[in-house]
Formats: sequence, structure tokens, C-alpha cells
Amino acid sequence: MPVLALVTLGSAAAGAAPASWLGQKVDPAGTAFCRTHGCTLVEVRRNGEGTMGWHDGTRRSYRLKDGSRVEVDVRPQGWISNAFLFTGGQPQPGGMSVMNPAHYPLAAEFLSAVTGRRFSAEKIAAYQRAGAALNNPEAYGPTAPLSHWTTPGGLPYKARCGINSQVGVWAGWRQA
Repeated sequence: MPVLALVTLGSAAAGAAPASWLGQKVDPAGTAFCRTHGCTLVEVRRNGEGTMGWHDGTRRSYRLKDGSRVEVDVRPQGWISNAFLFTGGQPQPGGMSVMNPAHYPLAAEFLSAVTGRRFSAEKIAAYQRAGAALNNPEAYGPTAPLSHWTTPGGLPYKARCGINSQVGVWAGWRQA
């Protein structure tokens, strides 16, 4: 059994809430983040060969009470490999769109819950400014991640922040 699975089983058996969603068998709707922000499950889509990124597993989409959208990729074994928070964009000169500053605290709270790492609204704001400085309506955001780390089991994870057509934040396994 992989170390990741043993850690997951150990946390669940002890009744402790996981430190992060990533790499865990977690129902997002039951998390403190979703209880606070009102996650409502709106779709569960089975991935197929034509699905960009992952050909197996499912993608679960939730709507928050403020209208933002949370999506999680769930592997066939039940653990979350990627989690996304998409917010409404704020138009910028030149046809670009960035996150509304009112969403920076939500984005930081989401990434902290998903990863078990600390993120701040200021870090999200700086990353959004870096994305806007690209002055490219086709860009998804800066190429450097907000954060990157490797789990004790050796899985590479990254947290990213998006602009334009991908306004929001996400973290997960094998992010480009």
C-alpha cells in the first residue's frame, strides 16, 4: 500500500480532519471552507479519453454562495489530485481580466485549506499584479507557481494563480 494511502487511512481512522484536501479522500462539502462559503454540488463529470489533463476519475464542481466555482479532480482511488477556485474576473485595460481584489482573502483561504500550506491575500494580490504586468490577454498567468513542494510520498505539487480565461487559483499534482 502506498505511503499516501496509509497516511490517509491513519488520519481518517483517528477522526482527525486532514491538513489538506490534496492527496486525501475528502468530501469538500464537509470541510470548514465549504461550510463557511456554502459549497453546493452542481455537477459530477466522469472523465474520458478526450478530457484535457486527466483521462480517468471524475471532476466535481461546486458553486459557492458568492457565485465563485470550486472544482476538484478525484482520482479513481478516491483521493483529490487537483482543486480549483474560479472567481469572476475584473476587466483591465487591453482586454485582460484579473481577480477582483475582494476575492484575494477567499483565494488565500481556499489555497490554505486545499494544500495545508499558508497563503495570504497579499501573496495572491502580488501574483495577480505580476499576471497583469504581462499585458497579454492570452496568458493564463505568470509561469512561476505561487508555491511548489513534494509530499513525503514523492508527489510533486504546485499552487498557481490565473488571469484572463482562468481567473482564480488552483493547486495540485503535476500542474504545469
